[in-house]
Amino acid sequence: MKSLSFEFRVILAVVGLSIFAFSEAWGDDWVFYGGSREERVKESTLRDWYVLNRLRPLPKNEATTHHYYDRDSVASNYPYPGGIVRVWEKYVFQRETKTYEEVREGIEKEEEKRLKRKLNTLDYGWLFLFAANRATKEVMTLYEINCDTREFFIMEVNQYDKAEKRMTRESNIEMTLWVAIQPETMMELLAKELCK
Repeated sequence: MKSLSFEFRVILAVVGLSIFAFSEAWGDDWVFYGGSREERVKESTLRDWYVLNRLRPLPKNEATTHHYYDRDSVASNYPYPGGIVRVWEKYVFQRETKTYEEVREGIEKEEEKRLKRKLNTLDYGWLFLFAANRATKEVMTLYEINCDTREFFIMEVNQYDKAEKRMTRESNIEMTLWVAIQPETMMELLAKELCK
């Protein structure tokens, strides 16, 4: 009976290690699909979530922004052609950035010096988005792409700093605004990649 118990424990250990080893491979699988020139939002509190539909593709060595999609997140009506594909896309700025905290502290000092006073609660309302935009290293967006009508829809957008800390998360609550994919843009490149 002792040997059966020992064998059972060995089998459980092997199964456990196998699950652990394979769980490491179940993470994100980001695939580079193109590069573009960065559109900066340094001095703004607003970010254009539809920028992908305007950016022109560039070779990777000329690009200041690299674009990826998560192969593991692709959900479509496969094996049927066309239809709607859902995917996580991210673009990563190829410039040096600071963490959100570092940027916020720098802006606080700049503004207190400019205003010649301590910042108040109302000042922090605009300061948050201003600092988040300046600290953004990557933006992750959940898209739905209609391969038949050549339109896309943004479901969610997240901004991350260089420490991979999520600073903002915006969800599209209306879920009605489908936008036509513009030719010769990063959005068209992504759609071609996913609507094969």
